[in-house]
Amino acid sequence: MSNDPLKKQGDAAYKDGNYTEAENLYSQAITKNPREAAIFANRALTRTKLENWPGVEHDARVAIDLYGLKSPYSLKSCNYLAQALLHLQRPQEAYDVAIDAYRASLTVRNTDINGKKIPSQTENLSKTVLRAKQQIWAAKETARLREMNQTLATTEQLVEADLNRALGDLQGQLDRGEIGQTGFLESQKELREDAEKNIQNVREAFRIASNGEVKERVVPDYLVDGITFEIMHDPVIVPSGTSFDRIGVLKYVEQSGVDPITRAPMAVSDLRPNYALKAVCEEFLTKNGWAVDW
Repeated sequence: MSNDPLKKQGDAAYKDGNYTEAENLYSQAITKNPREAAIFANRALTRTKLENWPGVEHDARVAIDLYGLKSPYSLKSCNYLAQALLHLQRPQEAYDVAIDAYRASLTVRNTDINGKKIPSQTENLSKTVLRAKQQIWAAKETARLREMNQTLATTEQLVEADLNRALGDLQGQLDRGEIGQTGFLESQKELREDAEKNIQNVREAFRIASNGEVKERVVPDYLVDGITFEIMHDPVIVPSGTSFDRIGVLKYVEQSGVDPITRAPMAVSDLRPNYALKAVCEEFLTKNGWAVDW
């Protein structure tokens, strides 16, 4: 554990919710100790709160490099990196980072060689992988819908152009000191939410006008396996209460002997069929054959 007083002050500021001050203190600590991975990791986390995604990407990459890609301590930073890439609209890169880290997390034991507990990152990484896959799918769906209807494409592009102009104006206000960081983030979030709502309204109007032909296709989260990240065909429940597809979790439990979520000991005999979810998955796939390749 670091004895750097600046890092400790940064930790305290972060705990108090003073993220700008925490970032400043971590930056000072990094100037003094540019080879300490934990400080970069903590500043990356702080910058997620400030939504400084280029900064998160930078710090997470440095932390991963300093920890070593194969170190279990790098997994948190991998998650920060993947989150940054998602917000920077680079979902394929985010998926590649998150899925590799997720697979590595499945092999991490609860303690290292010194007996110190290493918090499991499996669940957090699983959520990030799914978000990345959803964003990749959403981009493909946007391209498909716009190819189907040029008017829809033009309308959505106008909404996006208006959003980009508004975001540019907002950034200018921040740069000129007319608004603070908190106001900037709140306004930025509001602009993005309004644009998303407008696009969804446009798509709904086109869906109605086309009698359902122009319709966005969505895969519900609860149908997706948390190990393979594909739609489940034969879901089973582990002791922690989470459902997984039988084939993936069976192999995992045979190799590791632990619950994928809690890391508590379990055996294959602890798996229980989820008949209700299986029926839902089968019905969805029957009506949505395209989802097999989502």
